[in-house]
Amino acid sequence: MEEARAYLLERIEKQGDYDFLPEGVLPQMVDKLMELDIIFMEETGVTKGLQYDDEEALEALRRGMLECFPAYAMYMMRLTEDYLDYNEEYLDGIGAIDWE
Repeated sequence: MEEARAYLLERIEKQGDYDFLPEGVLPQMVDKLMELDIIFMEETGVTKGLQYDDEEALEALRRGMLECFPAYAMYMMRLTEDYLDYNEEYLDGIGAIDWE
Protein backbone atom coordinates (compact mmCIF):
# COMPACT_ATOMS: atom_id res chain seq x y z
CA MET A 1 0.00 0.00 0.00
CA GLU A 2 2.83 2.42 0.81
CA GLU A 3 4.49 1.67 -2.53
CA ALA A 4 1.25 2.43 -4.36
CA ARG A 5 0.79 5.62 -2.36
CA ALA A 6 4.32 6.79 -3.13
CA TYR A 7 3.86 6.04 -6.84
CA LEU A 8 0.52 7.88 -7.03
CA LEU A 9 1.77 10.89 -5.14
CA GLU A 10 4.93 11.13 -7.23
CA ARG A 11 3.01 10.93 -10.53
CA ILE A 12 0.39 13.48 -9.46
CA GLU A 13 2.99 15.89 -8.06
CA LYS A 14 5.16 15.53 -11.17
CA GLN A 15 2.46 16.83 -13.49
CA GLY A 16 2.43 20.07 -11.48
CA ASP A 17 -1.30 20.77 -11.75
CA TYR A 18 -1.78 20.90 -7.99
CA ASP A 19 1.17 23.09 -6.96
CA PHE A 20 -1.28 25.70 -5.69
CA LEU A 21 -2.43 23.45 -2.83
CA PRO A 22 -1.08 24.23 0.62
CA GLU A 23 1.73 21.93 1.71
CA GLY A 24 0.44 18.61 2.99
CA VAL A 25 -3.00 18.80 1.36
CA LEU A 26 -2.18 16.72 -1.73
CA PRO A 27 -0.89 13.76 0.32
CA GLN A 28 -4.08 13.96 2.40
CA MET A 29 -6.11 13.90 -0.80
CA VAL A 30 -4.27 10.88 -2.16
CA ASP A 31 -4.77 9.07 1.14
CA LYS A 32 -8.49 9.85 1.05
CA LEU A 33 -8.78 8.70 -2.58
CA MET A 34 -7.13 5.40 -1.69
CA GLU A 35 -9.44 4.98 1.30
CA LEU A 36 -12.53 5.78 -0.79
CA ASP A 37 -11.39 3.39 -3.51
CA ILE A 38 -11.09 0.53 -1.02
CA ILE A 39 -14.56 1.30 0.33
CA PHE A 40 -15.93 1.41 -3.22
CA MET A 41 -14.39 -1.96 -4.06
CA GLU A 42 -15.79 -3.54 -0.90
CA GLU A 43 -19.27 -2.10 -1.45
CA THR A 44 -19.46 -3.10 -5.11
CA GLY A 45 -18.06 -6.62 -4.69
CA VAL A 46 -14.76 -6.05 -6.47
CA THR A 47 -12.95 -7.57 -3.49
CA LYS A 48 -15.04 -10.71 -4.09
CA GLY A 49 -14.23 -10.96 -7.78
CA LEU A 50 -16.78 -8.69 -9.44
CA GLN A 51 -15.63 -6.31 -12.15
CA TYR A 52 -14.38 -2.81 -11.28
CA ASP A 53 -16.54 -0.20 -13.02
CA ASP A 54 -14.39 2.84 -13.80
CA GLU A 55 -17.33 5.18 -14.31
CA GLU A 56 -19.02 4.19 -11.05
CA ALA A 57 -15.69 4.47 -9.24
CA LEU A 58 -15.06 7.92 -10.68
CA GLU A 59 -18.41 9.18 -9.46
CA ALA A 60 -18.18 7.53 -6.02
CA LEU A 61 -14.66 8.79 -5.39
CA ARG A 62 -15.46 12.27 -6.67
CA ARG A 63 -18.50 12.53 -4.38
CA GLY A 64 -16.45 11.38 -1.40
CA MET A 65 -13.72 13.87 -2.16
CA LEU A 66 -16.22 16.72 -2.47
CA GLU A 67 -17.46 15.93 1.03
CA CYS A 68 -13.94 15.90 2.46
CA PHE A 69 -12.42 18.79 0.51
CA PRO A 70 -15.28 21.16 -0.44
CA ALA A 71 -12.91 24.13 -0.81
CA TYR A 72 -11.33 22.40 -3.81
CA ALA A 73 -14.55 21.23 -5.48
CA MET A 74 -13.62 22.58 -8.89
CA TYR A 75 -10.52 20.34 -8.99
CA MET A 76 -12.07 17.08 -7.77
CA MET A 77 -13.08 15.63 -11.14
CA ARG A 78 -9.59 16.13 -12.54
CA LEU A 79 -7.83 14.85 -9.42
CA THR A 80 -10.07 11.79 -9.24
CA GLU A 81 -9.45 11.03 -12.92
CA ASP A 82 -5.71 11.45 -12.41
CA TYR A 83 -5.82 9.12 -9.41
CA LEU A 84 -7.73 6.44 -11.33
CA ASP A 85 -5.40 6.69 -14.34
CA TYR A 86 -2.22 6.51 -12.29
CA ASN A 87 -3.59 3.77 -10.07
CA GLU A 88 -4.41 1.68 -13.14
CA GLU A 89 -0.92 2.40 -14.48
CA TYR A 90 0.60 1.26 -11.18
CA LEU A 91 -1.50 -1.89 -10.93
CA ASP A 92 -0.79 -2.81 -14.54
CA GLY A 93 2.92 -2.25 -13.95
CA ILE A 94 2.98 -4.75 -11.10
CA GLY A 95 0.85 -7.25 -13.02
CA ALA A 96 -2.19 -6.91 -10.79
CA ILE A 97 -4.73 -6.30 -13.58
CA ASP A 98 -6.28 -9.13 -15.57
CA TRP A 99 -7.34 -7.50 -18.83
CA GLU A 100 -9.54 -10.41 -19.90
